[in-house]
Amino acid sequence: MAKIRVAIVGVGNCASSLVQGVAYYREINDNTVGLMHWDLGGYDATDMEVTAAWDIDERKVGTDLSEAIFAKPNCTAVFAQVPQSGIVVRMGAVLDGMADHMESMPADRSFRVAKGGQPDKADIVATLKKAGVDVLVNFLPVGSEDAVKFYMECALEAGVGVVNCMPVFIASNPEWEQRFKAKGLPIVGDDIKAQFGATIVHRALTNLMRQRGVRLDRTYQLNTGGNTDFLNMMDRTRLASKKISKTEAVQAVLAERLADENIHVGPSDYVPWLNDNKLCFLRLEGALFGAVPMNIEVRLSVEDSPNSAGVVIDAIRCCKLALDRKEGGALIGPSAFFCKHPPTQFTDDEAQRMVESFIHPAPGLAGTVKCLIVAAGQGTRLRDVAPSKPLADIKGVALIERVIETAHAAGVREFVVVTGYEALRVEAFLEALASRRGIDITCVRNPDWAKANGLSVAAAEAHLGEQFVLLMADHLFDPTILSDLLARGGDPKGAVLAVDRRLKSPLIDPADVTRVETDALGAIRSIGKGIAGHNGLDTGIFLASKALIAAIRADLKDGGEGGISDGMRRLASAGHAHAFEIGDRFWLDIDDAVAHGEAERVTA
Repeated sequence: MAKIRVAIVGVGNCASSLVQGVAYYREINDNTVGLMHWDLGGYDATDMEVTAAWDIDERKVGTDLSEAIFAKPNCTAVFAQVPQSGIVVRMGAVLDGMADHMESMPADRSFRVAKGGQPDKADIVATLKKAGVDVLVNFLPVGSEDAVKFYMECALEAGVGVVNCMPVFIASNPEWEQRFKAKGLPIVGDDIKAQFGATIVHRALTNLMRQRGVRLDRTYQLNTGGNTDFLNMMDRTRLASKKISKTEAVQAVLAERLADENIHVGPSDYVPWLNDNKLCFLRLEGALFGAVPMNIEVRLSVEDSPNSAGVVIDAIRCCKLALDRKEGGALIGPSAFFCKHPPTQFTDDEAQRMVESFIHPAPGLAGTVKCLIVAAGQGTRLRDVAPSKPLADIKGVALIERVIETAHAAGVREFVVVTGYEALRVEAFLEALASRRGIDITCVRNPDWAKANGLSVAAAEAHLGEQFVLLMADHLFDPTILSDLLARGGDPKGAVLAVDRRLKSPLIDPADVTRVETDALGAIRSIGKGIAGHNGLDTGIFLASKALIAAIRADLKDGGEGGISDGMRRLASAGHAHAFEIGDRFWLDIDDAVAHGEAERVTA
């Protein structure tokens, strides 16, 4: 395949490790160490070439990239011979890219701004276009708000994708994300995770405590290092977004958010002799069975920049894949897996599966069918949590927003939401969400919302194609369930239901769950809340055709209630209702306060 042409903004330690890494793998051709993917969508680890680079330091500007990556104040490990590239590092725009205190620090440790003029937007855009850049990688220092936004404007005008490796929020800012989507340009961000760094280890331990039923009471993550990143962050006024990014990455996997006084995550001190070695000190305190206290302390020592380059090299390739596929906007799965502050947080396991689905999309219905979400019910058992069930808060995000974001991550692009109870409030929220996230959402009012849920499906018929995804507004699930269901395809004369074979799952209310009985080939024989002899559970995730709506209407005509399960039974009797097994993947029906608490515990 063609090379991926990359532009680098900020030729510091992280850029040095990335460029060295490409040279290293070209030399040894070894895919057994240090890479999550050797081949990623047809691009291997050596298919990247830097065709433009900018920095502001006098020791780098005007020199070949192969020399600039080893120039002071860079201090990362040298692990590869890098041949002359023919790419001369250009003078960048300073703006707020250099903290005031850096100038008074020793020259070998700090920046020294090159003399001469600085480029304007037209200069940067012209260079990006002339160099044929595919992806711009942002390695600017923490706190460079104005400088980052300047280069983002350049990327948008030049028509290049972006990997935003630092915590100025672009991919996770709805306004910026919408601008990339409108231009058809992909972005992966924000704030790159390390391969095996402080945040990913902290998240893993936090998630492990959650999974094992251990309550986390308080925690800290203290980081020290001797590179320019840590020197730059001695100016605490530049740390606001960094602390938010690192703290939210940990809070996102907690069973319950910790009070600010019980969690501290962030850089702690600059120790020059550590150079690019980062020392992390973690402590987690909690309570075991019987509220018996426990704690764990971890000391992690890593070379900081190669640790991030191992992730950046995959982010670049995902960005190029999206360009090849003409996909614009934030890449939800890659951003969640590679970055600390993505547009939408998922657990690391979910995010990894989403990345694999992004890399290897199965042919199917993704992007071609609409998603119908039933959000009309009253939700009386959740009334103590929220007056409107779809708007119930799950870790700061409305339940229906989580459902829409999950379906969007699975490949759905158009949504039809049927409202009823508290319709005005729900519709106002959805209108704002559609504007904020640039998602196509149509609302349909069901005047008979108090009756069976099948009437809500029928109410949306005029807005649907022949096949559609059907979801419940109160069901959370792993997005790969839906992406795999779309890849499988549906029955144009029936419906396919995602079914869970784990009949004894502790997350299920046996008195309320809809039960499913299938034959050995996966054909649904019976479905309903009270059936005996069941061998599966209804997850509320369907790939349906309008035959389901016809079956619901037929049930009503014959004096039935017209529920979704009533329609499915009619399709089953005709041989057009099928089960799709979800394996061990996550789903949860948020129907009462207990389930809501479980959702708070298990979601990111």
